[in-house]
Order: sequence, then C-alpha cells, then structure tokens
Amino acid sequence: MSVLWTEDQKKVIDTRGHNLLVSAAAGSGKTAVLVERILSLITDPEHPVDVDRLLVTTFTKAAAGEMKERIGKALGERLQKEPDNEWLKKQETLVSRAQITTIHGFCLYVIRNYFHTIDLNPNFRIADEGEMRLLKQDTAEEILEEAFEENSPSFIRFAESYGSGNRGSGLAEMILTLYEYAVASPQPAVWLKGCAAMYDLKEGASWSDFPGADVLLEALRTVAEDCLGQIRAARRIASSPFGPAAYDEALQADELQLRALTDSPRIETFEERLLSLAWKRLPSKRAKSMADADEELCGRVKDIRDQVKEALKSLVKQYFQLPGELVMEHMRKTRENVETYVGLTLAFMERLEEKKRKKNILDFSDQEHLALRILTKEDENGMLAATEVADLFADYFEEIMVDEYQDSNRVQEAILDSICKSRQGKSNRFMVGDVKQSIYRFRQAEPGLFLDKYTRYQDGKEGMRIDLHQNFRSRVQVLEPVNEVFGRIMCRELGGIEYDDAAALKAGASYPENDACGAQILLLKQEEWEEYRQECGWTKQEAEAHMIAAGIRKMLEVDKLQIWDKGKQRPADLGDIVILLRTMSGWSETFVRVLQDEGIAASAQSREGYFKTMEVETLLAYLRVLDNPTQEIPLAAAMHGMLGGFSSEEMAKIKGAFPEDGYVRACERYRQEGPEEALKEKLCGFFARVNQYRSRAAYTSIHELLWQIVTETGYTDEVRALPGGEQRAANVQMLLQKAQDYEKISYHGLFHFVRYIEKLQKYQVDFGEADLSDGGGEAVRIMSIHHSKGLEFPVVFVAGMGKSFNRQDSRSKVVLHNTYGIGLDYVDLEERMKRPVLLKQMIRRQNLLDHLGEELRVLYVAMTRAKEKLILTGMAKEKLLQEEGAEENEKLMFLSLSGAGCALEWILKGMDARSRSLTKTVVSLKEILTCAVQEETKNALSRDELERMVWYGKRDENVSGRIEEKLSWKYPYDLSGKTKQKYTVTELKKLRMQDASDAAEELYPAADPEIVPLIPQFIESTKEMTGAARGTVYHTVMECMDFSGITRLPQVEDRLSRLEASGRLTKEELKSINRKDLLTFAKSSLSERMQRAKEEGHLFKEQPFVIGLPGVEAGCPETEEPVLIQGIIDAFFYEGDEVVVVDYKTDRVSSPEELKDRYRTQLVYYEKALRMLTGKKVKERIIYSFALGKEIQV
Repeated sequence: MSVLWTEDQKKVIDTRGHNLLVSAAAGSGKTAVLVERILSLITDPEHPVDVDRLLVTTFTKAAAGEMKERIGKALGERLQKEPDNEWLKKQETLVSRAQITTIHGFCLYVIRNYFHTIDLNPNFRIADEGEMRLLKQDTAEEILEEAFEENSPSFIRFAESYGSGNRGSGLAEMILTLYEYAVASPQPAVWLKGCAAMYDLKEGASWSDFPGADVLLEALRTVAEDCLGQIRAARRIASSPFGPAAYDEALQADELQLRALTDSPRIETFEERLLSLAWKRLPSKRAKSMADADEELCGRVKDIRDQVKEALKSLVKQYFQLPGELVMEHMRKTRENVETYVGLTLAFMERLEEKKRKKNILDFSDQEHLALRILTKEDENGMLAATEVADLFADYFEEIMVDEYQDSNRVQEAILDSICKSRQGKSNRFMVGDVKQSIYRFRQAEPGLFLDKYTRYQDGKEGMRIDLHQNFRSRVQVLEPVNEVFGRIMCRELGGIEYDDAAALKAGASYPENDACGAQILLLKQEEWEEYRQECGWTKQEAEAHMIAAGIRKMLEVDKLQIWDKGKQRPADLGDIVILLRTMSGWSETFVRVLQDEGIAASAQSREGYFKTMEVETLLAYLRVLDNPTQEIPLAAAMHGMLGGFSSEEMAKIKGAFPEDGYVRACERYRQEGPEEALKEKLCGFFARVNQYRSRAAYTSIHELLWQIVTETGYTDEVRALPGGEQRAANVQMLLQKAQDYEKISYHGLFHFVRYIEKLQKYQVDFGEADLSDGGGEAVRIMSIHHSKGLEFPVVFVAGMGKSFNRQDSRSKVVLHNTYGIGLDYVDLEERMKRPVLLKQMIRRQNLLDHLGEELRVLYVAMTRAKEKLILTGMAKEKLLQEEGAEENEKLMFLSLSGAGCALEWILKGMDARSRSLTKTVVSLKEILTCAVQEETKNALSRDELERMVWYGKRDENVSGRIEEKLSWKYPYDLSGKTKQKYTVTELKKLRMQDASDAAEELYPAADPEIVPLIPQFIESTKEMTGAARGTVYHTVMECMDFSGITRLPQVEDRLSRLEASGRLTKEELKSINRKDLLTFAKSSLSERMQRAKEEGHLFKEQPFVIGLPGVEAGCPETEEPVLIQGIIDAFFYEGDEVVVVDYKTDRVSSPEELKDRYRTQLVYYEKALRMLTGKKVKERIIYSFALGKEIQV
C-alpha cells in the first residue's frame, strides 16, 4: 500500500536545486520522508543518482544502519515489481558501501583514504575514553610541573590567583576545561589566541571602549523591555473591574522611566537612568480611592512591581556597583592571566598531540579535526579554504544530507561546507532537524547553526525552508497540553524559537476515542513530605517513586487502560510504560528498587556506576588481592563476596580468634591454629586458589586470567542467578572485554591493570553498565530523556519535574563562550581580593540562559514521547502548587521564565488556568504511605484489607492504624543526609588547615569581592622538585622491592631490573629513580628494623583502612554521627607487642620540621587506624624523607 504523503512532505521529497532546511517537529515522520527523498533521487526518471554519490550523515550508528536497511528493503520491493531493472540492481549492490553514516564515520573515511596529505601513520587506532582521560590528565600535570619549575612571574601570579591546595590544585582541570571547549572550534588555536582580545583595553578605558559593549547593551535592554512589559501588564490589571485604579498614577510613572531606559543609546546612558530610577509610593489600601479595589488584584499588581524592582536591582549588582573606568581597569589587569591561561592550554594541546602521534592514536575530536585538515587550509587572511581533496568530494557527491542538523557543531559544519557545491554555484545541501529538540549542548552542539538558516531561508532567496508540524505519533489529547504549555513558555530568547501557530504540533494520527488517555500532572506537597519523612524514612525520590507505583497500579488494575496496537485495542501492560528522568544518577536505582518493592517489575540501564556494581566490585577486590594479598580491605571484600563465600559470622570468628592481629595476619594464624576445622579448611582452600591465580598472573594475560577466574569458579553463573542476573553477567563480560582492550593499548600484567582501574576511579571515568536494552518486555522501563530521543511509547511518566536546575557551570572559576571567549576573576593579590570581571558576568548570564533554553528543549523532548497517555510528576512547595496558570493566549514574561528554578515551575505557570487537557492532582502522601506499606506487608494482611487501602479509593482506618504504629520510630541522625559520610585522610587534613570555605553563589551573583588567602597553599610547597608521578613510582618501589642484603649500587640496579622485568615498573619510570636514594634507605637503621620484622612475618605494606570516628574527633563537628575515614598506610611493622608506622615522602624540603608540620595530622590518623585495627599501641610514627636521606620521628 502506497504512503499518502502530506503536501509539505511531498515538497520535501520532490524539491530540487535548492539548499533545503526541513524543520521537522516531533513525530512528523522525518526519517520516512528522508528515506523517500533518497529513493526519489536514485530513481529519478530524468536525472537518477547513484546511491553512493549521496552523503547522508546521521546522529548515531544505529540510525545509519536503520536507514541503509530501509533503503535496501525499498529497493528490494521495487525490484520485485521490476525484476529486469538493471539500474535498481546496481543501486541494491551500492547501498552497502554508500556513505550513509555518522559524521565521524565519514571523517574516518576521509582520513583513511587521504592520510598521506597530513603525514599521518595509517595504522592509527581510536583510543578509548578511559585511556584518553588519563593521558590528558597526565599531560596537563606535566605542563604544570614544568611551569612550576620554570617559575616565571606571570605563571606564579596566575597560579596564586586561581590555584588552590598543593601545587596549584585545580589548574589542571582548568586547562582541560578550556581545551575541551576550544576543540569544538574549527580553528582551536586561533580561537584561543583571540580570547585575550576582549581584555585589550587601554588605560583609562570607559564603557564605550569595551569590545562587547553592543552585546551588553542589548542584554540590558532585554531586561528593561521585559520589566516595561510587566508594568504594562500591571496597568491592565489595575484598570480591570475591581482593580486598584488608584495605582495607575504610580504605574504610569514607572512606565515612562522604563521606556526611557529601554531607549538608552549607550551603556553610560543606561547606567545613569538605571541608578536614578525613582518609585512612587502606592496608595494605602485604606485610602478612599481604594474602596472598591479587590485585595487579590492589589496583591498581583504589587507582586509584579516588586519583581520589576528586584530585576533592576539585580542589574545594578551585576554590572554597576563600580564606576565604568574601574570595571574596565579590572578587565585590563586580568589580560595577563588570560594570556598565561591560553599559553598553558596551547602548550598542553601541542604536548598532547605529540603523545597521540607517538602512540599513533586518535580521540573523538581528532576524527573531525584531522578530516578538516585534509579538506581545508588557511588562506592569506587566516580563513579556511577548500583543498584539492575537498574539491574531489564536492565533484563526487550530488547531495549532502544531514539528519538531526540541530545537534551539529561548528567543526562538522566547516567539514560539510568544504565539500558542498556552493563554490560551483550550485545548491546541494539538505538539512533536517528540529531546533526544539536540540539537547546536546554539553557535547558542544550549536543550535544557532539551525536557527541562522531557519531565519535566512524563510524568504527562499538563499535556500528553502519547509516546516513539518503534523504529528503522526500522539493522540490529540497529548498534543494539546504540549502546545498549551510551550506556547506560553518557549520563546526566541529562551529556547531559540518562538513557539507560535507555525511551530505548534498538529494531530496527524488517528485513534479511537478513549477518555482514559490524555495528560495529567501528579504532584506531592513538600511540606507534607517533611511532616512524614521521619515516619516513613523516604527520600523525595522514593516518595515520588511510590506515587508513580500507585499510579501504575491504578492505571492497570482499576482503570484497566486500553491502548491502540496494530489496529485494535488491547489492555496496557508494564512493558508499555516508560518513566523518563532528567538525570539517572541517584534516581534510576531508587525508582527500580521502589517499584520492585511494590511488586512492579522495572528495569533501568545505568550510564554510570559500573565500578560500584556488586559483581564488578567483587572481581576488582579479588584482583587487588592477587596483586597484593596483604591489603586488608580488598581481602575482606573478596572473602565476603561470591568468590570467597565467607559469611559475616565466619569472618568475625577469624578476627575474634586473634583480636590483637590485623585481618591478614589473623587469617594466616587461623589456618594454622584456628579452633574450627571446617573453617580452617575453607580458609586454606581460598588462599590456595589465590596463590594459584597469583602464580598464573606472572605469565597469563589479564584478560585470560579473568576468564579463568570467572569460568573455573562459576562466578558468571552465580551472578546470573541473582536479581537482574543478565545485566550482572553482561557487566562481568564487559570487564573481561575492557581488560582485553587495555592490553592492546598499554602495559601488560595484573599490577598495571589494577593501577589503571584505580586511576579511572580516581578521575571518575565511568563506562556505564553493559547495554542490554532489547525493548519493553513485561517490565516498566526507566531511562533518561536523552536516551528516549527519537523513540515513542504508549504511556510515559516524566518524573522529577520538581528537581532544581543544575547551574553549576555558571559558578565555575572559569566560564567560556564561543563568541565572548574566557571569563575569569580579577584578582588583586596585594589587597587579597577577587571579583568576577565584566566579561565573566556577561558569559555567566548568557550561559545560564543557554542552559535554561536547553532545559526547555529537554522538557519538550520528554513531553513529546507519549503516544496515548502522558503523566508529569514532581514534588514542590505549596506556594508553587497553588499556581493558577496563565490566562488564555498569555505569554509568560522573560523574567518569570529565566527566574524559574525547575521544570515544574514552567509547567504550572504555563498551563492554561482553565485547562481541561492537562489536569493537576495533588496526591496525599499519607495515603501513598499506607498503600506502600500494605504492598510490603500483603502476606500478613488479607486481600480484602489491601483492596480497601489503595490511595485512590477507600481506606481502612483500623489497618492503617496498625501500620502507622510500626512507623513511629524516628531516625535520630537528621544531619547525616547533609554531612559527607566518608573522608580520605588528605581531605580531613585540608579541613583542619582551612578556616572557611567559599559561600554558595546566587543565581545571578553580584560581583562582590572575595578574600584571597594571604599565602596560597601551593606557594608553601613550591620548593618541591618532583611531581606526584615520581612520588607514586617511589611508593611502588618501596612496596615491591626486596631490600635485604643491599650494600652497593649494582645490587640496587639489579633489584630495579627485576621490577621492570615483572612489569611493576616501566623504563620511563626507572629513569625517575635516584639509585642513591634507595641505597641510603637500604643502609638505614629503619630498613634493618623492617627486614627483621619481615623475616618474622610482621611487616605490612600499602595497607588500606577504613575506620569510623565521632564527627567531632574527625574534624566534622556539624554531625554527631560516626564519620568514615579511609586511607593507605605505606608500611607498618610489629616490634614486640607494639607497632611502628612508616610513611615515605619525596617532598623536596630543607628541614625535618617542614615535613613534621605538613604531615603530622596524616600520621595521627594512621596511628588511630592502627590502634583500632590491631588493638596495639603505636610506639613510633616515622616519616622517611628521600630528599633528606633520613628518618624523622613525628
């Protein structure tokens, strides 16, 4: 059956000879239209085009594969009708090699075919994310280490201004942030070098000299115009029946001065008028003129006026607290720091490039940039011009088609521009997308590219624009509330496009009537949650998940929802339901657990938390034991996990038999002297397997070793038998794959793999759980809104609508913008003061608006996924829940939109006050609580009792009373949710050293000065001549090297060579070791004492620990709860019945006192840990200093 295309769809399919932009709204059949256009091009009766002469780029590999499959299938169907058509046969064979791919797939095609033009080794490989993250981190630290050694005055000023902690902590992250932003530009180095130009101001400069003056003035006027609109709205209310007409005199005066403000021709004029604003007093409510005024209308006018005053005060705080000349002076004086920052980043880029070429690897951004280098060159004006290779592609491709164009970036645009036929005077670009669904700003997507053409192509001169707004996905009952809300909240200033009649979704799908379908909002009152949270122990997320669980039961069991599927109605099931979340972290696991507790099957694929899954943690702990069996925490984890099989009771018996020993020693002694034979045998068997695998590790690849462990122990089968077993088994297989990948790219062996994983965890590189997504099944699916893009589902819950927007980016020490460049703080080290410069304030504001625009588009994506039923859920305070919504055809003011704290605020303010298409229900948490407990205790209560207790129906007070008695216990540690529960020793040391922390910034922070510490911490330690990397190498040597019998340097060299041969050290690491340092230690009295302890089995190295201390004792007085402290002790040993703790330091110092002052706190915590773990007295705390060549008693 042939498809009946709409007129607009037919225009998209048939238009030729123009650059064409298709604005395709959600559910408009974009992919089908794109495929049909491709088919029409290759089967055009007059000018047919070979399919391999089309370049079609899609956003994902899956989309490209699906498109190839659709085209191949369509060609096959036509061949069945025309079996002798040779042209169709040729196209069918060409489809497999056609350039229907992702932009990165095309870039790799260009690189692999023209690598010689940029002198690239063709045997390159694509580095994985973990490898690149570590390489970048190491390179940034290298660059900084060299800068500290060079000690130039400009760098030291930069480091003093923006660094913190030891050796300028945070500077490496600043470099990486700027680098990642710069590579989104077609010419990163050019963009970076241009950033300082915004600070290029002469002495005595004024507002008019500021390069961004026009942009700033426009932003100021936007706020003023919105304030003017608000005052005009207040005047309309005042003049309405029973309105406060007596207010109009003051409001009219407000309007006059705001009109003058919006007409300001220069910033100086705007500043003068802003600072001279005067607000007339409103008449008293007791005045005769106010006799007939409605109190509610009076309140609305006053609220609007107060909002306007606050908005204008905010402008003063942001931009006009200081004279313009001083603002410019701060900018001018910050230029040197910007230049230093740019210089460090350029040096980092160059060094990273060298390392990548040496390793012959490419990262994600290299694929685009190397392709661009092949296709373009800089002309005499520094602009990009096409190369001969680009001309070859331009001649070859008849049309360049881009799917999801709204998510393209500037580098991709430059690549496609270079190979189009515009240089030949022809138009052959086809772009399709929906700017309302541009949600990849964090990947440097540039929706402005789409919006620019959306405006320019409107008149048909430079190109054609066709809008597809008919939605073939959703019921009209779902589309109406989407249009209702976004018609009020999406505008050009926030979201990038005016949501007018042209942008509104038009229903194109045909559904039978069903009153149970449509859209609704389910809300929880925060005040009620606060009242009941100690009784129920629920977090906000858990409360919302319980509400959704109750809603699902009502929908399926009471309402018996029917959905339209394959031409007929059928009962909805769990597989039809999807819960969408803005962020999965901290939410998805909670929702899965709560729904499962309530008897509702649910699943979610986590994009993070891989290393925290039980099955992976257990395996990694076992590997750490194989690497170093003296580590107590990994040993305990391995024993208690599936690979050990020891119960908590058995482990307690082992420790209880030898309470004076550490756990490793207790296990050793129990195997020899333990009272229970069965437990002794179990321990012996466990350690026999450990020793067997340790022996294999010397000659077995890590991938092979892991495979042997999981196969021989049956580990994979065991985890598969647990809840969520298939996901767990897939995670185990993923670890094996990662081990295999690692050995292809880096050092071999267990030791290095364990260190690699530790670094990934340190730098928070997370693979995300293995992907097992295979459609619905009989379970509710929970996924992120981003993951849902392009998909559709019968029933959609959009949850977490009350979650506050994340504005962390705007509060960073450095903010970045494509046009404005770099925003830093002005820092006066002499006066110990810092404040954001004008440019930083501007970038902050623009980035905040861009972020809110993205949040608006994310909301649009979420609300357009549902086919039949859409439910929005969230928790908010009563004041917000009482929002009545907007009047008919009323647009929300820009100030109201930009000041919103969460998506729920937009929805409640944007929905029609008299809406019937979007209903709002505030659900009783007490009723949900009763229902939830009923579900968990249903085995103890009768079915009849349960059926009377659903929150949407009648409730049995007797049963409720029985349940509420069990909920009377109150959790005594309310602060624990606000206090960090686990600290490293280093963190606690910093807490002791710092008297104060930075205050949280406001949404629109004022440019108030901050105090800079008199002596930055890193300056105190600038005498160090080696970095953290060298310290790590020394610690590895001290852990692994045998010092017995060493008296001469050749013996040291021989032992180091053994470490290299075993894979513990690399050649590069060996070069950083001073052999005399090790010989001096080997001859020391401390080394002799440690050797004696080793011979007696009383020496322990690299000992991890976790202990609990009262908050006050741990330096956290805000909580009475125990705080966990974790760390690793370099070495400790027994002498008699007492313990000696040793810490190695490579710091370059001039006296022992420096080390004592710096590390006393650390050693104190080590002493406490050892006292608790061993039950013995610590008689000595020793630092061994390699710089001083001696031991130091602390």
